[in-house]
Order: sequence, then C-alpha cells, then structure tokens
Amino acid sequence: MKKLLVLILAISLLTPVSAQGVEFGQDATGDPNAVWVMGASGFLYSDRIVFTAAHTIEYFGSTGYLFAPGVKNGSDNKKYWPQKILMAPTYRARVGTDNTRVDDFAIIILRESMPMRNSVQVASPADIESFIREKAPVEMVGYGLQNEAMRTDLQARYNNSPHKMTSTIVSGDDLRKYYAAYPGWHQPNQTILDFGIPNNEKIGSNCDGDSGSGFFVQKSNVRYYLGAAGGSQAGITNCNGSFTRFAPNGGMSGITPTYKFLALIKEAEDFVANEKKLEAIQEAARVAAELKAKQEADERVRVEAELKAKLEAEAKAAAELKAKQEADAKAAAKVFKNCTELNKVYPGGVALPGAINSGGMTKKKPKYDKALYNANKKSDRDKDGIACEK
Repeated sequence: MKKLLVLILAISLLTPVSAQGVEFGQDATGDPNAVWVMGASGFLYSDRIVFTAAHTIEYFGSTGYLFAPGVKNGSDNKKYWPQKILMAPTYRARVGTDNTRVDDFAIIILRESMPMRNSVQVASPADIESFIREKAPVEMVGYGLQNEAMRTDLQARYNNSPHKMTSTIVSGDDLRKYYAAYPGWHQPNQTILDFGIPNNEKIGSNCDGDSGSGFFVQKSNVRYYLGAAGGSQAGITNCNGSFTRFAPNGGMSGITPTYKFLALIKEAEDFVANEKKLEAIQEAARVAAELKAKQEADERVRVEAELKAKLEAEAKAAAELKAKQEADAKAAAKVFKNCTELNKVYPGGVALPGAINSGGMTKKKPKYDKALYNANKKSDRDKDGIACEK
C-alpha cells in the first residue's frame, strides 16, 4: 500500500508547479480552441466542428448557442448556432445510483465557421502511449466555475473567462490503482474509463461548467486532442461541490479517448464538406445572378447612352444644318440699292413663291425666292409680292 501511495503522489506531481488550472485557475482568454457552450464548455476541432461532452447536449436545447473560442463570456458576443448534433452512439447517461456517464462525447456542427487559428489532430493510441512515457504536459481550458463563490455569484458566472489547468496523462492501469486506493471517492463503473488526468490545488482541477472542454497536448502549432472532460471525476473538490476537499493525494479525471469515435468524426467532417459544397454552389449561383444583373444593367445603360448620343448627334446635326441653311439663305439674299441694280442681276425681278403680278403686262419671269424678295421688299411698289418686275 505504501508503494501505491508513493505512485499516486508521483502521478500528482508530474506537472510543473507553475501551471494552474480551472479551479485555482490561470486565465486563458484568447485560447484558440476553448468554446463556451451554454453554461458548459467545448473544444473547436475545425472551423465548423466543436467537440464537447454528450451530457452537455442534454440541456443544450433547441435554442442553444456558442461563442467564439477564447472570448470572455458576455451577452455582447456573437452567437454561433448549431446546425446538427452527433452523439456517440454508445453514450449512456447516468442511471439510478450509477453516476458514471459512458462514452460521454458529442459533436456540434455549426451553421457558419468560427475563426480557426491552429491545427488540431485526434491523438492516436500511439500518441497517447508516447505522451504517457514522456510525461508530456496535458492542458485543459474550460469555462467552468473557478471557486466556490461563483456558485452563488451569477454576475461572475455569466462574465467569466476561460481558465486553464496543466497536468499529465496516466495509463488505465494507474487510473484503476487510484480507484482501488480510494474506493469511497468515485462513482460506480468509473474503472471502465481508459486514462486518467491528475487534479490538485497546485496544477488545477475540474469544476462544474468544465464539462465538454478538451484535454490536449500541444506540439508546436498542433494540439493533439485526447478526450472531453466529462462527469467522471474522483477525489476533487469541485469548487466545494460533491466533495469538500481533495482526496489525500489529489483527485483524478477519468477520460475516454476520442480516437474511439473516429467514425463519428468522419461523419461530421463529411457532412461539413457536403454543406460547404452546397454553399459554394449557392454562392456561385448568387454571384452569377449578380453578374448577370450587372451585365444587363450595364447593357441597358450602354444602349440608352448610345441612343441618347445618337439623338443628340442628330439634333445637333439638324440644328447645324438649319443654321447653315439660314446662313446660306441670308448670305444669298442680297439687298440691292434699287430696281436698276436688282434688274442687272434678276431682269424679271424677285418674287415670293406663288406671287402673281397685279400690275401691267410683264415680259420677263421673276426669280422666285422668299429670302431674296424679303431682302428687297422695299422695291415692291405695288405690294403684289414681286419686286422690280418687268
């Protein structure tokens, strides 16, 4: 038993002391993957896919929404709405006195994309074995309560920021040894969980509202997703909830690895890919319709402009022609000093078109020209429309 307690103590101290957790937490505002999910938490796997715990969906409801990753909780945040929710087909809620949730995993597919600033991969069995051997730092960022006071301080609860814990992952064998050491500190059936994440007041601990947040290992710009934080904790304070203190050597979060749900993830990815294809088709149709409408409008403008230009050109030409004709007529309508001078050019005189001599017999035919007659009208002594007739 002494060796077992030493093992448990070693497990609880694998993480650097400088890192803090959600209860006793370190602010993680701006985290690229932590998502607020209607009072619980989620993990942004891709721009349209959020991993969470299945039991958070039970109270998500038809009006549930999410906020973008890493933001401080608040009513001014943009709301993202789910399009579809996929539950692990093997999920089992709590039954009777058995408070363990089995395969507590779900996927929320979003109607629109969230900003995705990093790369996420589901950790494989080989990855997890490597992380256990390396004692790699395992992080979890959630929107859960950070202290006991937040249970009654609604203002703090509805304006909280994501907080982080940093621990390690231990094997299923070590997890079961922990359960064996503290049989009164966990719920029935928790021994079926695959891996464990140590919790304590130095490295941080799960609390209500952290359900659905993801445990992950950071390698460069890639986060290797291990599994969702669910309702399978043992020996933790839970912000003075179910337990008022930690177990003697700290608590433990049991997790089911997400690599067990690759088929469900593939279903979600295929759905998103198909939706994006449909959206692309719809967008192309919209752009084509807008382009056609613009082209038709441009064509109408062009035709109207051409017609206007043509009419203006014809009107200008007609005006210029009229002006020329008037100018020519005016230039041609020479004013003669008297009939002697006029008859030298027009022996029969000049007359209005259609004019008839009202005087004596004339011998010569006049020049019928209105402008010319008007210019020499003073010489029409008998006012018969013929000037200087002979």
